[in-house]
Amino acid sequence: MHCLILNKGRIEGLEDMDDLAKVPYDEAFVVDIDAITHYHFNFKLYNELSKYIEFTLMAYPYKENDLMDIIISGASRVVINDTLDVGTISKFLDVTDELVLHCSDGDKAHMFHNLTGNMYLSCRIFQVPGVFFYYGSSINSGPNIIPLENFPEELKVDC
Repeated sequence: MHCLILNKGRIEGLEDMDDLAKVPYDEAFVVDIDAITHYHFNFKLYNELSKYIEFTLMAYPYKENDLMDIIISGASRVVINDTLDVGTISKFLDVTDELVLHCSDGDKAHMFHNLTGNMYLSCRIFQVPGVFFYYGSSINSGPNIIPLENFPEELKVDC
């Protein structure tokens, strides 16, 4: 799956939104650098993106209202950080089961699975059932593994 990077209110590598109509894919993994580093969500861009493609959004919301706003703005799935406490993750799963946990160890993956989560973002594959958005360096394939292309190097903190 192709990664699109949102940075400084723009989609890197695209001149304007009309370029999205020409991309050869109908689904993408979107990384919002503005949201991750400055907690500034690009809701307008999410809304525009959703007119052209389905997308999983890595934005690390930590408040329930932000999660709901992200979903309303068009994200199909939302990546959350494994630094959230169990109570917050549980509340988020009450809002949507379309959460992806960015996790670096098996214990956190098992905790998420026990809360009914079943999607993970990592450079490792854990022994839990579910779907893995995978950005590791080795070739890993399987029916439940979605390799990510162009995932930002600076976010590969757990490899």
